[in-house]
Amino acid sequence: MTLAEQVQVARNKCYRLLALRPRTEYELRSRLHESGYPARVTDRVLADLKEKGLINDALFARDWVSWRLCSKPVGKAYLRAELRHKGVERSIIENTLADYDDESEMEKALALARKRLARKGDGPALRRLAGFLARRGFSSHVVTKVLRLLADEGRIDGDRVDIS
Repeated sequence: MTLAEQVQVARNKCYRLLALRPRTEYELRSRLHESGYPARVTDRVLADLKEKGLINDALFARDWVSWRLCSKPVGKAYLRAELRHKGVERSIIENTLADYDDESEMEKALALARKRLARKGDGPALRRLAGFLARRGFSSHVVTKVLRLLADEGRIDGDRVDIS
């Protein structure tokens, strides 16, 4: 296969991947590498896609964070890790997460904790509720504030959480 043919086949592969969902440059580069395309083909295809505006890591990060916060609320640390895993540069991640302030993070954590408390059965131990929020990337500062708010609402009694 000639270089031009390889470029066209690789470009079509990228179009198919982008039709499913937006992707970062890193994700597309990885997929092309896995498919055995040489670096010069990959570089050429990705440069073309960037030029056409089909690859934009900053836009991807903004949309990913927005979608993630609506579908399954998580904290900044979790979002940061997800975006790094998708190959987004640190500077882009930090710029994107700068819009996600502590108050928004606090609201998401509180809503998630209340949802967790609404489950039937014995309320989770305080430590388990704190761990649940921490695993979703909420900072210890936010977790502490959420637990205090729940205590003020009378939802926390000792080491147990009242689900009534």
